[in-house]
Amino acid sequence: MSKYLIIGPSSQLLGMRIAKLLNIETITTETKKFPDGENYLRLNIDDESIIEGNDIIIIQTTGASTKENQNARIMELFMMISAAKRMNPQNLTVVVPYLAYGRQDKIFRPGETRFASVIVKMIDSLGIDKFYTVDVHAPDILNDFSIPAKNLDPTTEIANYVKVLNLNNAIVIAPDKGAV
Repeated sequence: MSKYLIIGPSSQLLGMRIAKLLNIETITTETKKFPDGENYLRLNIDDESIIEGNDIIIIQTTGASTKENQNARIMELFMMISAAKRMNPQNLTVVVPYLAYGRQDKIFRPGETRFASVIVKMIDSLGIDKFYTVDVHAPDILNDFSIPAKNLDPTTEIANYVKVLNLNNAIVIAPDKGAV
């Protein structure tokens, strides 16, 4: 059984670095927008049998960028999962370094939605085998998955790196009260 890393359009550099560290082959993607604004995504492969029966990892961050907003990034993720799943991999693991809508994990006012849970359930419904994210705002939303889901916490590694820099009067800034 072989292992391949499908690198999403929002995780090109990270995906290449991970593939090099893991010494695995990569599959890139082709994307475009149709005139009506719909997204198009294709896995850059000539033979779909390379996915069948193999371990496939997809990496795609869903945060906004200068090119696309988080909604487009999520749709790209769904398209990659759907394309890979159709080709019958042995295992399909999804890595989402930043999970869009992850901060919408609570209802504060009447009429709001706990949309982080909706996103998790949508990803889960596509039939993946494992899910990883990094420093998700509310790790308990991962309990909505029916498959193994893990939040990777980089705090210790970042703290060790900052120590090595030997900075004086370093300041840590967080987006909200519960972040640090």
